[in-house]
Amino acid sequence: MSLEKKVGVITGAARGLGYSIAEELASSGHIVHLLDRDQEQLQASVDKLRASGYEAYGWSIDLADPDLIPEVIMNIVEMTGNIDVLVNNAGVNFVKPIDQVTSTDWDFVLDINLKAVFFMIQAAAPQMREGGSIINIASIAANSPRPLSVAYAASKAGVLSLTKTISIVLAPRRIRVNAICPGAMDTELLSKMAEEMSSLSHSTPEQSLQNYLGPIPLGRISEPTDVAKAVSFLASDAASYVTGQSLNVCGGVTVQ
Repeated sequence: MSLEKKVGVITGAARGLGYSIAEELASSGHIVHLLDRDQEQLQASVDKLRASGYEAYGWSIDLADPDLIPEVIMNIVEMTGNIDVLVNNAGVNFVKPIDQVTSTDWDFVLDINLKAVFFMIQAAAPQMREGGSIINIASIAANSPRPLSVAYAASKAGVLSLTKTISIVLAPRRIRVNAICPGAMDTELLSKMAEEMSSLSHSTPEQSLQNYLGPIPLGRISEPTDVAKAVSFLASDAASYVTGQSLNVCGGVTVQ
């Protein structure tokens, strides 16, 4: 039965957006492989999906070390067959003024947010079925100034450029490559950013976050499921003629 189902691989999937994506793909009939460095939370998330009747597997990996990626990909293929959907979701961020950013800070963000995306694609693409889909999670920060998150914004801009290039490279195999650019999302990462910004501005986390985000036309911060459903669309046959594109899922922030 496993080989008849589509296989989805999601990075940074132990919690937050990654878990919502895994759950959404599982609910649409995919076998899902969750990758994350938090082994305890990863197992809890896999157990939760299995309790709901889904076929799910967890792989503990630190994506900051690209040498670990090929072995995990091959183990996935040996277990459930070639990959149909790859979602590069894992991401990190920090909040600092530009003049305080260190080389270590920069490498921390770029290694996970951009370097790992490339090496995941490099390892997974040869194992993907024709007609597969790669979805890279970027951010609206890729196209707007982020003085307190300069490395994050730069990494996500790189993801958009990478998405376009790889879409051309893989087009002959009908593998589609697209990016999603979320806006503010109700996750642990956003809460952590709010705490960091409040310590810099000497205001409450709520006030700091509001000042950072500005008005959202649709009037709310997004839930992870809002983005997960967009991922599900790009992974599906409904998006079979969409490649090399970026989709903003931001409540209208980018049109202001």
